[in-house]
Amino acid sequence: MKKIYFDYAATSIKRKKILEDILEKADLFDGNPDSSHSFGRDAKKILEESRKAIAKSIGAKPSQIIFTSGASESNNTVLSAFKNKKIITTNIEHDSIENTYDPQNTILIEADEEGISLDQIKEKITDDIKLVSVMMVNNEMGLIMPIKEIGEYLKEKDIYFHVDCVQAYGHLDIDVDEMNIDFLSLSGHKIGGINGFGVLFASENLPSFIKGGEQEKYRRAGTSYVMGAYSMAKSFPCMISEREKIKDLKNYLLDSLAKSKLSYQINANPEKTVDHIVNIYFKDYRSDFLLTYLDMHGIAVSAGSACRAGAVIPSKVVERIYGPDRASHSLRISLGFENTRADIDMLLEVLGELDDR
Repeated sequence: MKKIYFDYAATSIKRKKILEDILEKADLFDGNPDSSHSFGRDAKKILEESRKAIAKSIGAKPSQIIFTSGASESNNTVLSAFKNKKIITTNIEHDSIENTYDPQNTILIEADEEGISLDQIKEKITDDIKLVSVMMVNNEMGLIMPIKEIGEYLKEKDIYFHVDCVQAYGHLDIDVDEMNIDFLSLSGHKIGGINGFGVLFASENLPSFIKGGEQEKYRRAGTSYVMGAYSMAKSFPCMISEREKIKDLKNYLLDSLAKSKLSYQINANPEKTVDHIVNIYFKDYRSDFLLTYLDMHGIAVSAGSACRAGAVIPSKVVERIYGPDRASHSLRISLGFENTRADIDMLLEVLGELDDR
């Protein structure tokens, strides 16, 4: 039985050619990049070339790029720096934001099926607001937020702007200067890189979140993860080249659903969502049943975020926008570079068999 993977928003299938490339030049990764010998210098060269490539991909300077263990650490670092300050964020942020902010000092913007608006931000701005944190693309429903408009407004207000770009990176154009972004979080494994590596763009220094050595110019301690940086830098150009394919797959999925006999609704306006995430409400079947049923047929999907220790928990985002019943009957289909139209045909065929029973 062929296994089909529709859970790229949780983590991408690994890019085998990049892993093979790393193995072929494994000797260059052996040294600690902070060591002064030739082994260290080889690793340092790869690390800094990767930093330049990642910086260029978001319109930043290499000196503004801090390597971390992942976007959760990057998000934690930013919010911890504003722990005693008044901030604004939304009710559909990733858990690494939601579980870090101080509720007493936080104003929440409530999203609807089209996301949030600049006007909602404007209504909540007061003189004591120091930070606004808004994800560019929601990880559970794929909603795209008006980041450029928010950034332009906040620049005039002299308020810091943090953006979690994990689900946007590679799928949408990002330029930190054009969007007036002060802090930005990324994660390598979402685009085909190795797990356990992330990026924090910081327009100015923040207090070090991980204490220890002098790595990352004193901004983040810990031995640098050279393979992680390299795999992320090499994965980004692949993402750009795959955009049209992912867009075609989304359109094919939506068109095929419309032609099917399945009883469903799309969560969120498809015109307001990123191409690789489609969240679907199946009123006749609970999501936990569908997840098990599809897995038995070799098809991997999800109900919500994968950050819940493996538990099948309905999407908090669908629940907050549509209600708990709809959330408990919804699935997230997230598309990636190894998917084909035939995979979508198989998904709908397997789901269609339920109605034939």
